[in-house]
Amino acid sequence: MNELSLIFHPSRLVRTTDPDTSHAAAKSASVRGPSQRTLVWQAMKELNEATDYELATHLGILRSSAAKRRQELTELGLIEPTTKRRETDSGSAAIVWRRASPSVSECPF
Repeated sequence: MNELSLIFHPSRLVRTTDPDTSHAAAKSASVRGPSQRTLVWQAMKELNEATDYELATHLGILRSSAAKRRQELTELGLIEPTTKRRETDSGSAAIVWRRASPSVSECPF
């Protein structure tokens, strides 16, 4: 496991006041997170820009999972919002995201 895989500790994914099921889910997500983070990064490279809904559809994962992994990449400064908005399956407008530095082509983790 590399350095970026460990940035998001399970305790960061859940509040201390959350029920035990949430803590178990956070622990499970911390294991899936690094591989899904890589998948989201690669999808952004392929798509150039996408909403969380488009990422989820492209990858065949839950929208909440795609959004969480994209959020982590945003916090790392690797993904940034554009001024564009696109409609989702529910008809609401969603932020379109892009890689912050298109010159970074290799997966940084």
